[in-house]
Amino acid sequence: MIAYSDLIRVSLRQVVRQKSWGVVASIALGITAFISLAVLGQEIRYKVGQDMVLMGGVNVMRITMEDAQYPGQPRRFFHPETIEAIKALPGVHSVSIASRNAKNFTLRSKLNERSIGMFVYGADELFVPIFSADVIAGRAFTREDVDRHRRVCMLGREAATRLFGSPEKAIGELLFLDIDAVEIKGVIAGVMLGDWTEAAFMPVTTFNDRNWGDGRITRLFVRAVGWEDVVSLAVRIPEAVHANQDAPYLLVKTQQEQLSRLQVTFMWVQTLLWLGIGASLMLGGFGIWYGTFAAVRARTREVGLKKAMGGSDGDIMAQFLCEALCKSVAGGLFGILAGLVCVFAGVHFLGTKVPMLLLAASCAGSIVFSALIGVAGGIYPAMQASRMDVVTALRFE
Repeated sequence: MIAYSDLIRVSLRQVVRQKSWGVVASIALGITAFISLAVLGQEIRYKVGQDMVLMGGVNVMRITMEDAQYPGQPRRFFHPETIEAIKALPGVHSVSIASRNAKNFTLRSKLNERSIGMFVYGADELFVPIFSADVIAGRAFTREDVDRHRRVCMLGREAATRLFGSPEKAIGELLFLDIDAVEIKGVIAGVMLGDWTEAAFMPVTTFNDRNWGDGRITRLFVRAVGWEDVVSLAVRIPEAVHANQDAPYLLVKTQQEQLSRLQVTFMWVQTLLWLGIGASLMLGGFGIWYGTFAAVRARTREVGLKKAMGGSDGDIMAQFLCEALCKSVAGGLFGILAGLVCVFAGVHFLGTKVPMLLLAASCAGSIVFSALIGVAGGIYPAMQASRMDVVTALRFE
């Protein structure tokens, strides 16, 4: 029986002689993609769920009391304990309090002295981050503005431009709303705002003090951690509301069509990625199979000579199988090194931590899988070599 150290040394020398770099590179590429997708795939999905500006904001849900649509019903509003219960639900990123109805005002533009109709809404300090809005001038609301019922407001970019010519010129100006004057503290813009870029926003407490809109908290904006949480939250939120108060006409509105499209898109992207990884690894496996067959044919007389000198079938099989394993494991090791580089570069750009447990499990699984590819690709040619007839092998030209 040949010693294991000699078997590995001879096998590595044969692999170098055969120059099977294409097979090694194919396996390395598949392992690199596998580690990158396994480790960073969840982080990428989480980041996409956190920033849905380009996806239509499918992780933002609108929760409203619809009592006004039913004559004779009392006007219900969200109680503080109900809002806290919603915030405590798993999958909830943040909850913003807002007025359901707006107050319409006719304002005079300083730019060209014409009257402009504008809707004013009540909102809190979480409205801007929930809708991923950008503060392009001044500042957004703070918790202190809301708690102290301050007479301040934010304008949408289009509203600021129509009234004052540019967002920068609007900062510090006063808006005269009925008998109130509110100071413009900021100007916001963003894809998810839509028509709200032509509106103004006051602290919801200040807005409700004047009995504008509903005068109570009748609308909530709930931002889910990721788009995967939307479906479960659409069921849990009504349960949390009904457990804390009476709400027969509660409406939970989600962007179901956009969500379905997003889910299908992610499914196909992931399927294509995994198919690409599988194709690369299968190509490496077929390369090992073909290369081992070619090696067996080229070294047929060598096999016969070894058998004539007393080499056993097991020794012959072990040598060719070890050569196939060396190719696949070498590809796996190169793939792990490249995968580690991709993972550390990815977490740097994503701004997250390295999931060490998942990374270690992926690397260990990659080595095992690489070895299985080598065994699967080399076992049959190695068996063929071990079963050769000595005389026929020695006479082979």
